[in-house]
Amino acid sequence: MIAVYTLEVTGSALAVALMMLARALPMFLFGAITGAIAERINRKAMMIFALFGAGAVSATLAGLAVAGRIEIWHIGLGAFLAGMLWTLEFPVRRTMLGEIAGRHGVGAAMSLDSATTNGTRMLGPALGGLLFETVGLPGAYWLGAVLYGLGGAAILSLDYVSSAAPARDESLFSSIAVGLRYIRGSRPMVGMLAVTVIMNLWAFPFAAMVPVIGRDVLDISALPIGVLLSAEGAGAFVGALIIAALVRPARFNQIYLSGSFLLLASIIVFSFSSLYAVSLAVLFIAGLGAAGFSAMQTAIMFTLAPPEMRGRVMGVLSVCIGASPLGMLHIGLMASWLSAPTAVLLVAVEGLFALALVAFLWRDSRGN
Repeated sequence: MIAVYTLEVTGSALAVALMMLARALPMFLFGAITGAIAERINRKAMMIFALFGAGAVSATLAGLAVAGRIEIWHIGLGAFLAGMLWTLEFPVRRTMLGEIAGRHGVGAAMSLDSATTNGTRMLGPALGGLLFETVGLPGAYWLGAVLYGLGGAAILSLDYVSSAAPARDESLFSSIAVGLRYIRGSRPMVGMLAVTVIMNLWAFPFAAMVPVIGRDVLDISALPIGVLLSAEGAGAFVGALIIAALVRPARFNQIYLSGSFLLLASIIVFSFSSLYAVSLAVLFIAGLGAAGFSAMQTAIMFTLAPPEMRGRVMGVLSVCIGASPLGMLHIGLMASWLSAPTAVLLVAVEGLFALALVAFLWRDSRGN
């Protein structure tokens, strides 16, 4: 409920977007580096460190909130530190998952991973809104600390050995350069990464405006805003389960692109809605599209990359996902100049045109 709290304290849509930017910025700045590091050290240890570290950040912020000493800059710094730890965790988790599942099971595995992620996104905002209205900001942070701790404890018991030997005969930055050259030589990879950049610039930043639209257009409080944010997570959860049951490698690209188009189209419809029930339904549909995009982006990159390149490829994917801070800033500035619904509409239309252009230019690389 960081967005709701920031909105209550500052009353600024731009401040909400900047808080979301602080969470996503480390992925853009350091994703390629952490991807290369993941090929050199114990991935399991790296993931455990990230999870327990994020729990410590949440617990610290909870303590400040309980003491009544928390300020906006504390929350922004906490979001940035959590983003740093997420940057460590993301390439490691997805690479480990793909190696455990194997090439033939990677589509279902990534879909189930997306389902668990979106399951928490479905429950988290509504639960966060409930905690925010009942026990305030500390409750949300304490819950985060407990969940991160449980996740770290679960990884401690995991029996995992990496399938690729760490690269030790080249420097870290040489390793990154080799990975970039490999990606540049793969037209399908370049196309997939272009779509990822588009979605993180023009699609997912809309979430930063949901609390603003909830307050200013739908006239609702923290709990129903949390439920509204949960609707997209619920759609993504259902969509990911469907994909996990039905997906076949030959359909990865189709699901990836169709999900991306559905998400952007749903965001456009959401920008026009002034009814709470309609907004809930549209965001649920948006979640179905998000599931197709999120599950398949990693599955496609994993299957295209050889084992010795997967950490670096996932790191570059992290950088592309990290383009979202620019999207957050873009939509936040537009909302401050115009209005939140207008900003959401214009940004989604821009994204739809960009996605259509990339889909046309890379049509010969998509296969089925």
